[in-house]
Amino acid sequence: MKFFVELFWQLIGTKIETSVALFKLDAAITYLNIIKGTRRMAILFCLMALAVALFACGLLLIPVALCLFMPWTPEIRVIVAASFGSAYILIPLIVVMASFSQKRWMRTSRADKLLNAALKG
Repeated sequence: MKFFVELFWQLIGTKIETSVALFKLDAAITYLNIIKGTRRMAILFCLMALAVALFACGLLLIPVALCLFMPWTPEIRVIVAASFGSAYILIPLIVVMASFSQKRWMRTSRADKLLNAALKG
């Protein structure tokens, strides 16, 4: 009887381990897709908040006021206006790109550890 139990366990045990490994891999893929969707929604939310904040702060008001009321030459006024315009576009872009990189989200959500464990195990 012990022989049959051992034989049965050897035949079925490997299939159970394989099924568990496949389930872990499927769970990891589902988790990564959820993190990916959450990341995209957070990016969209932050971009909308950024747009509202930029409009609320007066995207054009500060450079226009500086250019109108400061005693500068026209060349300096163009440089100041271009600098403000570039800063208003580039600084938020850099912050958003750094904050929402895929590698950072993988580390923050600990999905990289889950993926490594699923692939190893």
